Amino acid sequence: MNWIDHYFKNSISNRLPLKFFLVTSIVVAIICTNNNLMPAFSQELPLLEDPSLKLDLVADGLQSPTSMAFLTDNSILITHKEGTISKLELDNPTSLQPILELNNVNSKNERGLLGIAIGKDIIGDSKNNTNQSEEFDVFVFVTATGTQSDEQMQETSTSASSSNELRNKVYKYTWDGESLSNPTILLDLPAGPGTNHQGGKVKIGPDNQLYAIVGELQREGQLQNIHDGPTPDDSGVIFRVDPSDGSPSVNNPFVQVGENTDSNLLSKYYAYGIRNSFGMDFDPVTGKLWNAENGQDLYDEINLVEPGFNSGWKLVMGPISGSPTVTEDDLVTFHGSNYADPLLSWEQSRGVTDLEFLKSGNLGQKYQNNIFVGDITRGNLFFFEVNENRNGLQFDNNPDIADDLVVSTEDEISSITLGSGFKGITDIETGPDGDLYILTYSRADGGQGALYRISSSVETTPAS
Repeated sequence: MNWIDHYFKNSISNRLPLKFFLVTSIVVAIICTNNNLMPAFSQELPLLEDPSLKLDLVADGLQSPTSMAFLTDNSILITHKEGTISKLELDNPTSLQPILELNNVNSKNERGLLGIAIGKDIIGDSKNNTNQSEEFDVFVFVTATGTQSDEQMQETSTSASSSNELRNKVYKYTWDGESLSNPTILLDLPAGPGTNHQGGKVKIGPDNQLYAIVGELQREGQLQNIHDGPTPDDSGVIFRVDPSDGSPSVNNPFVQVGENTDSNLLSKYYAYGIRNSFGMDFDPVTGKLWNAENGQDLYDEINLVEPGFNSGWKLVMGPISGSPTVTEDDLVTFHGSNYADPLLSWEQSRGVTDLEFLKSGNLGQKYQNNIFVGDITRGNLFFFEVNENRNGLQFDNNPDIADDLVVSTEDEISSITLGSGFKGITDIETGPDGDLYILTYSRADGGQGALYRISSSVETTPAS
């Protein structure tokens, strides 16, 4: 229900003159427009299956939100697909303010301002991170022409782009407590020919290296396991680079000891063969990388991404047994590469998006260090428990999924669904307070989105 419908409904139920509510609505709209804010009226909340959890709306009326990153224990940066980065105070849902407008952003289909990461760890240390004057790095992934600065900047890509060419770029900014400044290009990547499959998520790993995903851009090269296709071209890969300058990270999997990385086209890669991915996170126990990957119409995936991982696209999606004419020998292999089946597949693609390990015990032991995954198609929130060895998922109460690690029926989908009614989920993050935050995006409503918080509904008695 939008805010005008909300007023109309109340005018009828309370039998007050419609004219009064029309005038009130106009006044409210003018006030909100003058303050560059969207009104945050009550709306029907998504549903959670676990009564020990509660869901709160933090803020709504967000336009095309794609990713978020916490600045402090009470403030958050949100990226908007069309090119705006906004700041929100979590205790004030009307505080959303733009702090940076990026130039020449192309937001067609899956392009746009897609990812953001902060170069410091505030999870579990919120009491020591309330000083917003602290300087640190902020990384963003955006599809645009030109650069975000009038100054001449050194571009670290092996093939620098022209100022008018559309590219996916990863920038490093400096946060000075009030604004983002000093943009520096770390990765300069292709953005076509396809307008979809751009990827866009960025993360700082536990090794303090920068990880970034770019989709396959509808290309058919060696990185898509086509033997006679073009040589590696920065598509369908996960990058692992030095966050200071975008150079290849030490011990990247496709680099041999003593090799000159300047001549190695794969020197910045951590994984390849990825169709498209809107989410990745690091296991807080093992430090290993996991990601969620989109299938074309079959087999969305959850993967454990070991160094050198080849996800198999464009020959394989889902378990390789589902492609009976393909064997691992048919894949393109590089020195240091390895193929592995997904740890779970959805037989029918649902557009899975972000993947998040809850790095907190706030929601109870069941959820701590386990995995949440969202989807953009139906707006469901899925939950999975990691097995004891932390190299797979456990389905002790669901032998049908455990048998083939494929979710095939509505009953099986229901068994892994924790929440529904989010319309579309673009990002999931553990907050500095230890609760879980969900960022949503409704394609049916022109990109309108909201931010939710999941916390425990169980009241605890303070120790005496």
